Amino acid sequence: MHTVNGPIAGARLGVTAPHEHILAGSTDVLRLWPEAVRGRAQFIDRAVARLKVAKAAGIDTMVDCTTADLGRNVRMMQEVSRRSGMQLVAVTGHWLTPTPTFEARTADELADFFTLEITRGIEDTGVKPGAIKGASGAEMTPFQEKVFRAAARTSKRTGVPVTTHSVARKRGGERQAAVLEEEGLDPRRVCIGHSDESPDFDYLAGLAKRGYTIGMDHLWYGLPAMGAGANGIPTWQDRASMIRRLIEAGFNDRIFLATDWMSAFTAATTGTLETLSGRNPDGDLFNLRHTIPLLRQIGVTEPQIRMITVTNPRNFFAAGPAT
Repeated sequence: MHTVNGPIAGARLGVTAPHEHILAGSTDVLRLWPEAVRGRAQFIDRAVARLKVAKAAGIDTMVDCTTADLGRNVRMMQEVSRRSGMQLVAVTGHWLTPTPTFEARTADELADFFTLEITRGIEDTGVKPGAIKGASGAEMTPFQEKVFRAAARTSKRTGVPVTTHSVARKRGGERQAAVLEEEGLDPRRVCIGHSDESPDFDYLAGLAKRGYTIGMDHLWYGLPAMGAGANGIPTWQDRASMIRRLIEAGFNDRIFLATDWMSAFTAATTGTLETLSGRNPDGDLFNLRHTIPLLRQIGVTEPQIRMITVTNPRNFFAAGPAT
């Protein structure tokens, strides 16, 4: 398994948060406009402090699902990882909004680039991505479909898995699955992210039954301050109960648990992260402090929790090419 500071044995991944971010913004924002994050050095200090707390609480590895267009900065990630002790895994791929160069390329050309990052390394750092990111909105655009086709082709070439951003309340994972399967990608090599936004058991179980991993990484979005309990938004307790229901249905080996948290969010209006931090003061630790204790209360066993937090990420990210 490749981290930003070199390869490690899969057994060393430990407790893994498979969908997080250090900085979510736009290409090279940390170099071009460090004032947007109150200065590069100050930002890195804050990120290090955040990850030290998460590491001390029991999280060993984070997969930073920030693509190049969303502000991925591998050298910054290396420094944050070294200073905090948190193992960080980078990704290749592309997020929702087209960038001109990527929009002008074909799916095969995008696959060539994703493959190059995986085989050569990102830029001149030698850092190799551990996953391929794809993202689609409520409706998959032609550009987003092209990225998913490129992601599938890259995964088939390299064995590196695919992780996604989906709009689960619109059953967005089904469209992602259709495209990936048209490309012949094994569903066992794919995590459909943000799936806990859906209260529809049949939708989630249907994906899991086909072999997809279900990314339950927005549980804190189920807090009352986030509007949960109204307009069909499931509460975080509903989402935890869905995890138990999926386990009871036999899908314990098809679940991830993360928070999709970040240290800076320049892709949103100024003050957004501060607002979100007020609503979720636990940040990265929401699942450790709330979700996992509730899972225990409602009958999820320690071996089942360990499968979700340790075994499933290890098998997914460190498995190598699917057989």
